[in-house]
Amino acid sequence: MSPFRIKLSPSQRIIISFLFVILTGSILLSLPISQISTSTASYWDHLFTSVSMVCVTGLFTKAVAETYSTFGQIICMMLIQIGGLSLIGFIGLFALRGGRKMNFINMATLQEALNRSDTKYFRNFLKSAFGFTLAVEAFGALLLSFHFVPEFGWARGLFTSIFIAISAFCNAGFDNFGATSIMRYVDNPLINITLASLIIMGGLGFSVWFDLQTQIGQKRSLRKLGFHTKIVLGLTATILTLGTLTTLLTEWNNPSTIGQLSFGHKLLASFFQTVTMRTAGFASIDYTKAEPITLLLYIFQMMLGGAPGGTAGGIKITAFLTLVLYARSEILGLPHTNFMGRTIDNLSIRKAFATFSVFLLMFIIGLFALALTDDRQPLLFLMFEVMSALATVGVTANQTPSLTMAGQAVIMALMFFGRIGPLSILASLSVRKLSKTESLQYAKSSMLV
Repeated sequence: MSPFRIKLSPSQRIIISFLFVILTGSILLSLPISQISTSTASYWDHLFTSVSMVCVTGLFTKAVAETYSTFGQIICMMLIQIGGLSLIGFIGLFALRGGRKMNFINMATLQEALNRSDTKYFRNFLKSAFGFTLAVEAFGALLLSFHFVPEFGWARGLFTSIFIAISAFCNAGFDNFGATSIMRYVDNPLINITLASLIIMGGLGFSVWFDLQTQIGQKRSLRKLGFHTKIVLGLTATILTLGTLTTLLTEWNNPSTIGQLSFGHKLLASFFQTVTMRTAGFASIDYTKAEPITLLLYIFQMMLGGAPGGTAGGIKITAFLTLVLYARSEILGLPHTNFMGRTIDNLSIRKAFATFSVFLLMFIIGLFALALTDDRQPLLFLMFEVMSALATVGVTANQTPSLTMAGQAVIMALMFFGRIGPLSILASLSVRKLSKTESLQYAKSSMLV
């Protein structure tokens, strides 16, 4: 074995792969062929865009439509697609399709990248994940083309449809319309429902879709769906319903957002905003004019995120449910944390607590840092910006372009941390072996809390 060969853990491999794609993307976007003649973007802007796209966030310092040429926008689509499915996933797919066998560390890296611990049928799962992604994005682009082709013509209309479909499914939130995002389509049912559907499907996670495909393909009853699938589907429906109702309630009379729309369009806009807050980042309203209570609710929704194993960010809805169930069992003095006829194992509870704790700590650190670098900005808008970056959502109250370079560096770090995940970041830092003292179990003692 070469003395210069470095052994990397799966988490470290994933981090390095993301950094490699980000750096490569920033260089490609900075090429003259990637930009339009009127572009004023610096390399810093391209780096920020690359980080945001690979981390499927949606924040930008320069709008895509006002910066990049057709070639540049193709690079953008590739970065978003790689960011959504991960470079490791693409490498694994090509390796398996080529008939190559993967060693233990490579398989572990691939499983961690796709957030799937079950090795059973993993080859089929990987193929299904990529096939499902391409099929859904293609169908979404087809639906969007019914509006964009008549509006922009065949060439630009089809290109825009493909760009938006990929961005929506990967929960990236980028568009090629300009700084106003999709605000002009706030009352368009076709665009809103299609984008919302793509966002939801991407945010459910590939494990859920693989389970659904398996059950439907074998003509089994949907009652036999896995425990995880049932939880994710139920939580998603609940969060979307409650989020839509709360947005309707808080923004009903706000003429600057949805107040002037008809009831049907108010319902549509409220539903879309609830969907996009689950880590998509498309803006159909101006957040600088939204009610403060609405922004606080959106911050909470962004923190929840989507399901594990998909393109969504946040702490994940399953982690939040685990924390709520554990708190309930402690309050009621129950010996176990039970739900739907199952007992939640202690490892899942510990991972949920660790994820939430580290996520909250990073939010506080990020907010503190941004408040120092950009102290003239309203605190609520900074909270909105920090959570949007950390949860890889990508919505903004028009703060990102006006942040200082130091503030934008903070946002980039938060986006990267949020995409990789709290536990993966910590695992990559834990390269040393535990000492004998750290491995010991001492006599138990109570701590007053």
